[in-house]
Amino acid sequence: MDTLIKGGTVVTEHGVAPLDIGIAGGRVAALLSPGEAVDAGRIVDATGLLVVAGAIDAHVHFTGSNPYPEEELFDGTCSAAMGGVTTIIEMPHSNPPATTLEAFEAKKAMAMRQAVVDFGLWGGLDGRNCNELPRLREAGALAFKGFLCSSQRDRAASDPSGLPALTDAELVEAMRVVGKFGGLIGLHAENHDLLIEAQARLRVAGRTDMRAHAEAGPEIAEIEAVSRIITLSRETGTRCHIVHLSSGKAAELIAAAKGTAPVSVETCSHYLLLDEDDLVRIGPWARCGPPLRPRETIDLLWTSVLNGTIDILASDHCPYLPEAKSIGFESVWKAGMGLTGVQTTVPLLFSEGVVKRGLSLTDFARMTAAGPARLFGLYPKKGTIAPGSDADLVFYRPDEEWTITGQSFPGRAKWTPFEGTRCTGRVVRTMVRGTDVYADGTIMVSAGFGTFQHAACS
Repeated sequence: MDTLIKGGTVVTEHGVAPLDIGIAGGRVAALLSPGEAVDAGRIVDATGLLVVAGAIDAHVHFTGSNPYPEEELFDGTCSAAMGGVTTIIEMPHSNPPATTLEAFEAKKAMAMRQAVVDFGLWGGLDGRNCNELPRLREAGALAFKGFLCSSQRDRAASDPSGLPALTDAELVEAMRVVGKFGGLIGLHAENHDLLIEAQARLRVAGRTDMRAHAEAGPEIAEIEAVSRIITLSRETGTRCHIVHLSSGKAAELIAAAKGTAPVSVETCSHYLLLDEDDLVRIGPWARCGPPLRPRETIDLLWTSVLNGTIDILASDHCPYLPEAKSIGFESVWKAGMGLTGVQTTVPLLFSEGVVKRGLSLTDFARMTAAGPARLFGLYPKKGTIAPGSDADLVFYRPDEEWTITGQSFPGRAKWTPFEGTRCTGRVVRTMVRGTDVYADGTIMVSAGFGTFQHAACS
């Protein structure tokens, strides 16, 4: 064995048990009874720690919102490692967006130069690129992202990283193409017309306050879009994944549809912990789309987390520079729409879900690791701790209390809507393929350590 991890409590979606882990060649070689004699070149003492399968964050925007994309991809993956994320899946927003094979390959090459954790890529849907989708799949796209509302509705129409709202006809055609090769379509589920009308009405009224942003994204827009996705997914048979769900009522629609439509869903830590009043309190640092919802909606979302309706947790990390957010104090419409989160999302689910709300450790592992690995075709290489799987491991000190602060984040986007939040359970070490990527408060590898993950990899 290259490495023996001894004394820890191993957590996967299948169970929790005291086990030692043998690693060879970057993969799990054996799960051993505690204290079983093994020759190993290195011994890691995990006494008192939880050893959990590395998280997969399937929703990050490292290159779309920041004018320093290469820098942010390096810094963002450092943040990922610090937050217990061993694989990220980057959204297609970039300049240009990853809607063509050329743009996709350019983004892949950039990520190969910069990533410190493993990574996959989404392809983009723009309503005109259906012929490109099989080529993007062959190049390694794990899924394809589209919008039912324009990603540019709040930015300049010339924004080169944006994606347009798909018409129903364009979406159905994309579903038919992607369905032929068993692919996955991820969708931002908000009704475009309802959003445009609401924001126009608020702007005409001269509203620039934080609560105006919440009113500009009414929950009915999300509920209607989710209902439409369920119908189209059921009728085409194509797998559809609803990203960053904020609506508890929409979650109930998804729960009712499972078993009849191939739909899956994610939510984010900010929709589970922050509400509409927090948007007012925090200001533009909490502006995101969909917007934060009333407290009763959060309670419904937690019900959907605890009963298993929500398949995975993701961050929707979007690292605007501080000046692109703080300008929102002049007018909410000027603030960049997105939050940092890749460093905090998984620890927040542990602290709020496992410690406070009774989420089981096995469900924690399912939502953060096994669930996304299965959804994106990476299981069992990723997402579990079993012989033959990549030794992607995260070590938690479960009782340690700590405080979130943006100044601890790598890079320029040193801000968080969770500034000052107290957490229980801290990531103290992160391994990717058996190598320490983060330990003792330090990133241990160089840019380019991360490897590209193709759905067909084994």
